[in-house]
Amino acid sequence: MNVQARSRFGRVENMEIEDVRALLGNPDCDIQSRLIEGADGFNLRVYSFTPHQDSGARPVAFIPGWTSVMDGWAPLIAEWANTRVIHYIETREKRSAEISRRIRKEDFEMRRHAEDLRTIVETLNLGSEILWFGSSLGATVILHGLRENILDGKGAFLVAPNSEFRFSTWMIPFIAAPWWCYPPLIRLFGLPYLKWRLKEPKQYIRYRRTLTQAHLPRLKKSVQANRRYALPAELDSVGIPVAICVAASDTLHTGDDSHSIADSLPKGSVVEVPSNQYAHEASLIPDVNAWEGASCD
Repeated sequence: MNVQARSRFGRVENMEIEDVRALLGNPDCDIQSRLIEGADGFNLRVYSFTPHQDSGARPVAFIPGWTSVMDGWAPLIAEWANTRVIHYIETREKRSAEISRRIRKEDFEMRRHAEDLRTIVETLNLGSEILWFGSSLGATVILHGLRENILDGKGAFLVAPNSEFRFSTWMIPFIAAPWWCYPPLIRLFGLPYLKWRLKEPKQYIRYRRTLTQAHLPRLKKSVQANRRYALPAELDSVGIPVAICVAASDTLHTGDDSHSIADSLPKGSVVEVPSNQYAHEASLIPDVNAWEGASCD
């Protein structure tokens, strides 16, 4: 296993193809890992899964959430990659992205993320016949890009997009503190807060993993860039079908946001699932297929 770096919380692994294949339980597909140039100097890590028995379904551009790691999506990808082309694109705040210059707060604004996706989709020659799939920050980036006509596609299935990024008063020291103060702050305040706030144990485990493996200087800049972000209420320019996936047990991403976003979209709908964990597992695939068949074909 190839080890790329050591974080303040321990070892961080560079996911090579053999690592990904082992993580996913050896799916029946070819796997390609590459750095693809995004916008303004960033190179993003993209994992492409091409099944040996392709179902003929349109390819998926898969955008995980803020600082998310593939481990949390392994049950879903492991099954989906057997029948459908998937391009798993890691956004620029993640440790896997490369940049040769000094990073700025502005580098992590929503528009920058959306411009990355546009450039990468063009490089992959995916055209507009793609299904967007995103979660949390990834879902918000897709919505923002669609609204601003930066992105296009056949449809978008979005798990718990954020209409805004809410930070409690006690979190303000995180924003002001130097990034090298983050490890003790995360241990002393961040992780206990998440354990109290989240009802689903597996959701807490995923967030603990993402925070302890995050690229801390980028994490700080990303928080600064998005702490006042609000998704515009006017979403009339989004012309493609969009499903907003919401789980009643998800206390971190509010269901009210999801319903409000869906109501603002010309072709929006809500897909309710039992839990946030369900949305990370293979059980979600029939829900995606049913919505896509009814809305996008």
